[in-house]
Amino acid sequence: MDSDENFYCQISDENLEVSFDMKYKVDPKIWNYNGKKVSNSDPYFFTLKNFKEYLFSRYHDLRKLGKEEILSILKEESLQLLKNSGVEGVSKNIFNIYANEFGLNEYDKYIYAFERYTGLQQKDYRVEIIDYLLHFHTNEGIYEMNTYVGLVTFLKKIIRDKRYFDIEVLTEVDIWSEIYDENISKHEFFSKMSNELELCIKNNFEKAGRAYIVSNKNYEEIKKQMRIQFQKFRDRSKKNVNWIDLAWEINEGILFPLTVITMTDIFDLEVCCQEYCELNFYNENGDWQAICLDDNLSEDDDNESIFFIRIYK
Repeated sequence: MDSDENFYCQISDENLEVSFDMKYKVDPKIWNYNGKKVSNSDPYFFTLKNFKEYLFSRYHDLRKLGKEEILSILKEESLQLLKNSGVEGVSKNIFNIYANEFGLNEYDKYIYAFERYTGLQQKDYRVEIIDYLLHFHTNEGIYEMNTYVGLVTFLKKIIRDKRYFDIEVLTEVDIWSEIYDENISKHEFFSKMSNELELCIKNNFEKAGRAYIVSNKNYEEIKKQMRIQFQKFRDRSKKNVNWIDLAWEINEGILFPLTVITMTDIFDLEVCCQEYCELNFYNENGDWQAICLDDNLSEDDDNESIFFIRIYK
């Protein structure tokens, strides 16, 4: 790559291709020539990664809406993101789109909270957007920063979208287990969960993990095994048994997320997600630290004004 050459973004699908100048000059010394892409040592590596993932997500959103000339729309929206602050402001602009849509704190407040907590300056870290939270990459390690609103938004999305794999991997079985109430109606629960299982089977387990990648050869066998395991779960679901723990024991990839989806539907999704946040952020054995930007607030006053930070595992 020539040192005078700007970095271009190219977007293409099966029908069309568009490109535009990112107004950013990549240092040839750290350009990945073999992969023909930005190296992870580039100061804007995570910014460009955030940008790529946003475009991918936005493309599919526009397709769902039935929009035409999607690539032209993406190009125009991208140029707007770059318009006033160039590559440097892309992460901020992207995150603030989510902030405005879901009621999150704006990007600059996360930055202020992080710098206040760590004493680091902008040159000392790089920011990566992970759904509705931020990762701060520093020389000492990666910090994760989240909020009540961010976590509630994430939980509601993966549950409503029935993202079984994300529920299994990105949420804590122990927390859902604590939220579980043994007084739940068995008839209502298994009626709803049976419907959820049939929907999962009908959709060929498409939102489950790699273990459930289904072909024509193994579909009938997996379907049969899932129904056997569901019946096993049903037979063992006594009054004094925690059904969340039981589902995890029998099948964490399908039965566990289906149990979470069913329970939150019966108990009220918003309430369950709020309770999850309480148990997650204020667990006495946990590793989250609270940051109050308003010195007059305590951790008990207003959770929406509090940021939570930890060293990322």
